[in-house]
Amino acid sequence: MKVITTHLGADFDALGAVAGALLLAPGARVVFPGSQEVAVRRFLAAEGIELPEVRVRELRRARITEATVVDCSSWRRLGEVGELIAAAGCPVRVVDHHPEAADAIPSAEVLTAPVAATCTVVVGELQRRGVTPDPVTASLLLLGIYEDTGGLTYLDTTAADVAAAAWLLGYGARLEWVRRYVLRPLEPAQLQLLNQFVEGAVEHQVGGVRVVITVVRPNEQVEEAAYVIHRYAEIFDLPVVIALLEAPPQLIVIARSSVHGVDAGKLLAPLGGGGHATAAAARLRGRSAVEVAEQLLGEIAASVGSRANAASLATPYLHTCPASLTAAEAKERLVRLRINAMPVEDAGRLVGTVTRQVLDSAVAGGLGDRPVTTVMRPGVPQVSADAALEDVQRVFMEGQARFVVVALPSGWGIITRMDLFRRLYERQLAEGARVDRRLAGTRPVVHDVGRQLRRSLPPALLEVLAAAGELAHDAAGRAFLVGGAVRDVLLGRALEDVDVVVEGNGVELAERLVSRFGGRSHPHEPFLTAAVHLADGVRLDVATARTEFYRSPAALPEVETSAMRQDLYRRDFTINAMAINLTPGRFGELVDFFGGRRDLERRQLRVLHSLSFLDDPTRAIRAVRFATRLGFEIAAETRHLVRVAVLEGVFARLSGERLRDEIAELFEEGHPVEALAELAGLGVFPVVFPGVAWGLALRGFLHEVESVLSWSQLEEVYRG
Repeated sequence: MKVITTHLGADFDALGAVAGALLLAPGARVVFPGSQEVAVRRFLAAEGIELPEVRVRELRRARITEATVVDCSSWRRLGEVGELIAAAGCPVRVVDHHPEAADAIPSAEVLTAPVAATCTVVVGELQRRGVTPDPVTASLLLLGIYEDTGGLTYLDTTAADVAAAAWLLGYGARLEWVRRYVLRPLEPAQLQLLNQFVEGAVEHQVGGVRVVITVVRPNEQVEEAAYVIHRYAEIFDLPVVIALLEAPPQLIVIARSSVHGVDAGKLLAPLGGGGHATAAAARLRGRSAVEVAEQLLGEIAASVGSRANAASLATPYLHTCPASLTAAEAKERLVRLRINAMPVEDAGRLVGTVTRQVLDSAVAGGLGDRPVTTVMRPGVPQVSADAALEDVQRVFMEGQARFVVVALPSGWGIITRMDLFRRLYERQLAEGARVDRRLAGTRPVVHDVGRQLRRSLPPALLEVLAAAGELAHDAAGRAFLVGGAVRDVLLGRALEDVDVVVEGNGVELAERLVSRFGGRSHPHEPFLTAAVHLADGVRLDVATARTEFYRSPAALPEVETSAMRQDLYRRDFTINAMAINLTPGRFGELVDFFGGRRDLERRQLRVLHSLSFLDDPTRAIRAVRFATRLGFEIAAETRHLVRVAVLEGVFARLSGERLRDEIAELFEEGHPVEALAELAGLGVFPVVFPGVAWGLALRGFLHEVESVLSWSQLEEVYRG
């Protein structure tokens, strides 16, 4: 006898997969190892669906020649049927979409795919074999897909699930069954169970993740609890919810998760349960609800705790204000570094905090020549490196702090209010944007572009970048690929320059790279940089993360070591102010503080702050150069800021040499006439070429010159 079976408590995904498997194994008999979910039993009875079923007692006397197991890969979840199949020693085929179970069926042929429903896997096999379903089978398969994807809205729903549903509709699948039996409202008894869930709920914060555990002893409808807990999670926006149902002698555990760091299937696997990342269940005997709840909280803490503490959030660099400064000097330091608040340091100790607002008032009140300790606020908010995210949040809320200092193994680090906001925002998005799974495709600020990086760069350069991350990490720092290289990786363009920035000592990192790979390092100490030429031909520039400030408009910048954010903030445009983390364990993370990726997608150039062109007017010419090279538009607010710089007369303060170099690079991009027209549109042309009027006549003349030069170049090629 050929048999098809599934797990205990079969749901619609199991039922649909069984029906589809019958088309793939004609003549097979269906055996359910136990009862089905209440909703499935009601459906079968109401719609008069009959399957070629055989009872377990009949199977005991039969000779099993072949077995197909759907929606399950675990012996344990098959009950006695699994024991009978194992005793028969027959070929077994597993059709499933869940990760392989710890007690997976040995020597089985496995048909699987990274999709949200086993019915989608079955549909794929039907399509591959050219088997078409009848309307009833198509409807059963559709029920399974809609149940396991929440109506195609769960975060693990894939394009294959959607395509399978569309394919089934083409063969007469009935959507009214979906509406009636899957996307159904709660019945009175289910509402009573929902109320019990609410009353028995206890909320926990585990590693920055909100976890709700509810313990109930229901009077009835235990088998419908999975659907009720799903609705409970949706109604109350719960990222992780675990229901413990006491039904002596059993304890039923149901888990739902929309957090990437909490895999419901893996969470319940040690309890003998099964499921996938977003939904799982288990049945236990001889365990108390309190005991199991404590075990699950420990498992969750182990999976998310390491990524949600103060150390993971802190920037491992801290600007301080020496206690020897006056209030006026302290104000100048904060303005120069573009920082609003800073701890005051005295003999290696952090003794207080000053803000720009306080210093402004002190200077205006005639206290500018007094020691900064006179006007500082004593004390500095501090937390340990392993402090939980909620503890950091509490420090900000209770003390109205501007920042929190973190005691790291390498020294002091800092968490700003914006850092905390970003992390909370990322966590909210990871939970599904208010845990609404329909919005789970929204991306956080930090993206993983490791695959693009590996696809874009030659292996030798990848090896060097990985080594840079390791060496920086060993020295308690962090290394990043930055600037134009990141932009070109995201655009799929060939890299022109490779720049690495380290929160640490860039010159020392360059020397360590040379020691490992051979070659030469050419340090430039005043700017904390080094040019590295390695023996395998790889060339890159290594720099210490630094900030820069301008004593006056159009002057050359002065630099000072800083954290990565300040280093990126000093750059010209948002598309050039991104970084890719090279740290082991985080290699390939795109760090984008200023919306550079969004501007790449919009194909626009945007400066980072309103003083950008006043600080460095050559950026206006650079904007035209990048717009010409990349085919981008200069954003409207950026064009306005260029015109402000022209009116302020800052271009007149540029040296002729700097201006000449920028114009030469602009002309080398190609299409110089269009570039000059763009300069004219920005109002820059008359200040760069004084006495020359831009107009149709000049533009036409330059086009003629361009044509002559093009012919001349063609003639040289022809003669050559």
